[in-house]
Amino acid sequence: MKCDIVMAVWNNLELTKNCIDSIIENTDTDYRLIIIDNASNDETKKYLEQLKDKEGTRVLLIRNESNLGFIKAVNQGMRLSEAPYVCLINNDTVVTRGWLGEMIRVAQSSPRIGLINPSSNTLGQKPDKGESVEVYAERLKKVSAHQTEIGSAIGFCMLIKKEVIDKVGVFDEIYGMGNFEDTDYSRRAIKEGYICARAHRAYVFHDEGSSFIRGSIFDDNFERNRQIYEFRWGKRKWIAYIISSSDDNMIKELEKDIMPSVRLGLWVWYFSNKRLALPEHSNIIANVFDRYFYLKTLWKVLTKKKRFSEIFVTDERFAKVLEKFSFIHKAKVQSY
Repeated sequence: MKCDIVMAVWNNLELTKNCIDSIIENTDTDYRLIIIDNASNDETKKYLEQLKDKEGTRVLLIRNESNLGFIKAVNQGMRLSEAPYVCLINNDTVVTRGWLGEMIRVAQSSPRIGLINPSSNTLGQKPDKGESVEVYAERLKKVSAHQTEIGSAIGFCMLIKKEVIDKVGVFDEIYGMGNFEDTDYSRRAIKEGYICARAHRAYVFHDEGSSFIRGSIFDDNFERNRQIYEFRWGKRKWIAYIISSSDDNMIKELEKDIMPSVRLGLWVWYFSNKRLALPEHSNIIANVFDRYFYLKTLWKVLTKKKRFSEIFVTDERFAKVLEKFSFIHKAKVQSY
């Protein structure tokens, strides 16, 4: 088997059927489906047993007699896998034609790529109004770029190289029933020298939130896990680079500084009168202004809802202007 697809199931029969049907219909790569049944009700249990009987060795079905939660169930599947690739997938997703093969192609394109997400509404890729998921997915296959580096991979549909699991291990079960375990896993993989990527031409629709019952328990768990994550990796931060210099050497040095920052989980906004020669990355936001550069940049900095923690400026005079407005933007201003 080239890839083991690991799916945790707890009821949600209709969604589970739709997901599995889409995998069977649209997967053009050799795979095995490892289903961890977290003590589903009789109706779901019966369906999964019938599926196993029908698909034979293509399905490995594990039944837990109590609901162990998403993380422990997924870890069961990851430990059972011996394939070179493991794909974790939620049962509230629907995959489209060629999804897995394209994700594997992206994984194979570089030894540094360890975790891969597909394009998805979860990541902001949504069909136009009235456009079907299938038509939109076919349209994505025509895009020029195959992949984009991303700050972290999300667990709704995450392809992992087996070598990453061998080095990093499985999800940390301190995160309980779920939330932040996938971001934590991404940080651990990046620490080992891997990067995360989005496969542009693979598309998976995610019926977001249908697997979780929102309420006080969910909110309490989310807050607890957020605190654990931030204790380990720090709070999410935004940094700005304001580049008005025409010094090519300075710009090259600055470009070298940005990529390590985003791979540490920081979000970098840069303001310039021309686009920098940076690799495309989900955590890099370009603001290119060819007219009224300083005025537009100042307005963006002052009105941004999520404030910058640091602002690096190549123009010392403009740095002094920003310092005068620090009572509004609250950032530390430094000359670059």
